[in-house]
Amino acid sequence: MTDPQPLIADIRTRFGRVVTDVRVLPQGWLNVKWRMDSAEGPMFVKSYHPERYKLHAKPDRRRAIARTLELQHGLHAAGVPCPGVYRHREAYLHETPCGMIYNAMDWTEGQSVVAGSMSEAQCRSLGAATGRMHRWLRSRALPNKPVWTPDPSAYWLGWTANREAAERAGDELALQWIERSGRIVSSLDFACFEDCPSGWLHWDLWADNLLVDGDRLSGIVDFDRMAAAYPEIDVARALLSVGLQDGGLRANAARAFLAAYRATAGPDAPRLVVSRALRLLYVIESLWWLRTEVRREGELRSLLRRFVDELHWIEDNWEAIPDQVDGL
Repeated sequence: MTDPQPLIADIRTRFGRVVTDVRVLPQGWLNVKWRMDSAEGPMFVKSYHPERYKLHAKPDRRRAIARTLELQHGLHAAGVPCPGVYRHREAYLHETPCGMIYNAMDWTEGQSVVAGSMSEAQCRSLGAATGRMHRWLRSRALPNKPVWTPDPSAYWLGWTANREAAERAGDELALQWIERSGRIVSSLDFACFEDCPSGWLHWDLWADNLLVDGDRLSGIVDFDRMAAAYPEIDVARALLSVGLQDGGLRANAARAFLAAYRATAGPDAPRLVVSRALRLLYVIESLWWLRTEVRREGELRSLLRRFVDELHWIEDNWEAIPDQVDGL
């Protein structure tokens, strides 16, 4: 899994590129990522972990990832700042003779982003790119139904499972989080989500997946979670990631992001209700982050503090959120 030699040989066979230098990249949950240099320029190469994705045993998941890579390449071709994906015989997902499944794409230059630290100009650039991304994606055909819907019965099943797991583990902190989350969601009328427009979204649009170069966004990366659901989740996720700092929302940064998003999302874009987007995000992410399993998982624990802080901000401002964000 960590030996790049099978990938190097396969890249030469498929794309005619002779790799001259290899560097393992940090981050990535179980997957292994490399920068590989060649005479044609640097590449980003990602090998999918067989236990996390089980792509050999789950052809539907494999097809879904291939579809997201195709969409990513379409976004790149349309001018959205994201890496172009390498295709071989109409395939964007590749497999070596020894069974390693990987993708290869353009290397994107830029600096990584610290959550809450983007300048107003960078937030404006991100908003414009997100608007263009959603505008292009609206032209793509959708599956028959979203991969997730805000269903109260499903939410309470997940909430109960999380509470029982925390009780079994004796995790008092997680129990506090879960109980508070339940009180928040019990006050929510899920009918407010009935008018949420569906569509393709990145679904992981946070600081770790953004690169900047000076005042501009140089790249949106990691489209693995892209799916058809509710694009306003992207808006809420990005808004929290770039706008929340020291327990408060940076209004000027948030305003810059949202103004640029609305300006580029297109005249036919559905009306964006930011408070609804934040509450929609809370319904799905509170079940994921506010649980004892995440607190035990080393790869996720390093991310937990930031996401918990964002979810707690939504909780602390639950009633005031419309007044705080819908006028931005």
